[in-house]
Amino acid sequence: MRRLLVLLCYSFVLLYIVAACENRDAPPNFTSDAVKLGEQFLKEVYTVDDPDFDFDNIELINDVQNRFSTYFTKKEFANLAATRFFLLPKQVANKQNNTISVQSIALDKYDGNQEESNSLDFDHSFTLIFTDRAGNEIDKVKMKGQMTVIDTKNGLKIDRYYDGNIIKDKLHDQAD
Repeated sequence: MRRLLVLLCYSFVLLYIVAACENRDAPPNFTSDAVKLGEQFLKEVYTVDDPDFDFDNIELINDVQNRFSTYFTKKEFANLAATRFFLLPKQVANKQNNTISVQSIALDKYDGNQEESNSLDFDHSFTLIFTDRAGNEIDKVKMKGQMTVIDTKNGLKIDRYYDGNIIKDKLHDQAD
């Protein structure tokens, strides 16, 4: 009888320890959530379904730029908005009278020591497909760049974004 009571007590203690150690609210997977954020941003900023955009409408321009503020830290958003970065794909689509779609997004983490910090650095690449109004593919442009995603008190945010000047060059090519 005594052995049964001791066995029962040990069973309860073991059960208590297992229950206490179980992590019911496991933190989200930082890397996969950061990749999802990056992919979502790239699709949203570079996809242009309608090349007709009213660049004379200041409220519309501000709305478009402010839509991307949720993806970025305040500092990086201010830097990109100041250069009208968020409007570049719309300007290119408008000048070419094309739509733009995004394909083959890849975000590759680099710098092996990042697991210990609250930031992840990514090399990213994707392809922009330019299509005319008739649905014919006009051009493909391979984009490459980098971004840093950090974990803030307000969730994951892009703290650094760079993609070269390919889309800006495409805009200037149309101006010539």
